[in-house]
Amino acid sequence: MKCRDMWICLCAYLMDGEPEPEKLKALMENPDLCPKCRKCSERARQREIGLQKSARSLIQERIPSVMAPVLLRESLMIELERAEEYRESGIEPLGLIRWGTHIAYLYRSDDEMAEVLVPYIEKGLEDNELCACMISEMAAAETKELLTNQIPDLQKYIDTGQLQLLSHHDWYLPNGSFDVQEALDGAVRKYQEALANGYSGLRVTGNIFWLDESDWDSFMHYEDLLDEAIQGNKALVICMYKETECTIEKMVDIVNRHNYVIRKTKDSWQLRKQ
Repeated sequence: MKCRDMWICLCAYLMDGEPEPEKLKALMENPDLCPKCRKCSERARQREIGLQKSARSLIQERIPSVMAPVLLRESLMIELERAEEYRESGIEPLGLIRWGTHIAYLYRSDDEMAEVLVPYIEKGLEDNELCACMISEMAAAETKELLTNQIPDLQKYIDTGQLQLLSHHDWYLPNGSFDVQEALDGAVRKYQEALANGYSGLRVTGNIFWLDESDWDSFMHYEDLLDEAIQGNKALVICMYKETECTIEKMVDIVNRHNYVIRKTKDSWQLRKQ
């Protein structure tokens, strides 16, 4: 501990009563302090503390108290009471989001996809969420390797079932063709599984690389129903669309069906909120 650190501890003691007086005394006798500070007598220390307290009191007396407006205080209290409704997304441009958030991510390469997928999944695992990750164009082995390189003890999460790597057949085409109700029922069952097994909630990633052009309208209907289904529930969903395969009309469809749309251009994130 250097002298500057010791005086920071002194300020903390004056402001919050931390550390305890005995610990503060031990810190001030630390051999790393300069001789002047180390040899400071108990009487001198108490005199310095007294001077600091007096200065603090004088400042408090001279600065008028400012009360936050009633509406602001009430709004803050409401949000504090609803803290459990928020989750850390792990995604740089989003940060803290509410349960029930439906996100679209427009990516152009596997690297761009990984830049969102990895921290999003990692944060969900850290926060005791069931993470269902639908494998994209990459093979299962590639996806697992990608996540393993970034997430410690990944195999442990797979073994316990907290992380589930699913193919598009598992999630969207269990009977060989896309059916809106079947896909929605599967999502609801996965949510129920998460809660039944004691997880904080469900975190899902989806990818539509498999989608046939003729199924686009049906899939947009599924997105509408999914958006309604997760509202007010402990679920987060991010749908990944390859930007190079989306026309202007498809972009409009995507924007209209998600709370947030994110994409990256060069080194800058773009975020659109509905």
